[in-house]
Amino acid sequence: MNNLPTMPVAEAFKLLGSNNKITAIDVRSEGEYQKAHFENTVNIPILSDAHRHDVGLTYKTEGSEAAKALGHKLVSGEYKERMIRQWCEAIKSQPALIFCWRGGLRSRLAHEWIYQQGLDIFRVDSGYKGLRHEALKALENPVPLVILSGMTGSGKTRLIHKLRHFVDLEGLANHRGSAFGAHFGTNQPQQATFENKLAQSLYHVADNYVLEDESPNIGRCHLPDSFYARMVPAPMVMIETPVRIRALEIFKEYIQTPVAGGMPLHELENSFANNVDRIRNKLGGLECDNIKNLLNQSFQFDALNEDCTDAYLDWIERLLTHYYDKLYSHSLSLKSRKTLYKGSWQDCLDFLTHLHHE
Repeated sequence: MNNLPTMPVAEAFKLLGSNNKITAIDVRSEGEYQKAHFENTVNIPILSDAHRHDVGLTYKTEGSEAAKALGHKLVSGEYKERMIRQWCEAIKSQPALIFCWRGGLRSRLAHEWIYQQGLDIFRVDSGYKGLRHEALKALENPVPLVILSGMTGSGKTRLIHKLRHFVDLEGLANHRGSAFGAHFGTNQPQQATFENKLAQSLYHVADNYVLEDESPNIGRCHLPDSFYARMVPAPMVMIETPVRIRALEIFKEYIQTPVAGGMPLHELENSFANNVDRIRNKLGGLECDNIKNLLNQSFQFDALNEDCTDAYLDWIERLLTHYYDKLYSHSLSLKSRKTLYKGSWQDCLDFLTHLHHE
């Protein structure tokens, strides 16, 4: 068993970052995986959470040998055969990787059993712990970057996805980075998973890759301090867009898209009203009530009827000018950035596209 092929953790991490079709099996328990994992991995535990609890309890009360014996007993017979079948069926491409917490007993056993079925797979030296160490190193890499700036609703996310070299922080965090930024019906990743995904994404980009301007927190996900510290002084490109057009962008993304996807209008209205209440102290009570009244009136109309658009744009524009634009301007004033270019959405796209081709 000890002679089966292993892969150095640095090489394995590079594969996880550069190949989204790789087969990588994480045999840690469901709970371990949920707390922290890497993109492009599949969780097929050799021991379930319940199994790990029983083994851990036995270790505390009877010692390591008794715990090891229980582990072997739990992973035997029909259960073992089912696990082997699932692992083998998961191997869709080569090279294939397998790992546990530290590259220890769990992944060694799974590796041996898969190998006995005639399939090739590499056990990752140092396991998840080693991969996590590589991820943290990648986040410290001081590669030059460019910040795409612009008031809320400028279409920054839409623009960076037109570029070759970008990292979508909001996409990684599954949040649009504002009081209204949560995606309905989905959850954000755990902090360690967010950091791992960010580190993997950096393998896809070259010098002068583009990031959206963000605060340190994107919903509940926090940008690593050292990474954010490099964003603050980075040179920027700024999109300049009239507020009514920005309001239309917000309307399409935050209202029309979820409604077209089947979300009931009253649920959407309640969500927005609650979010406006959350920023009451910053808006001021009177302005908060004004916006909520306009919001309530707008949701009496069909959001998918183009003739009703202006009713929605009125309160969105007011929210932008009275809250988001002030917040964004203040945030920019605290950062000493060199401005590489200012212009329309299309002009900024052209500038950044040319920058990447230089």
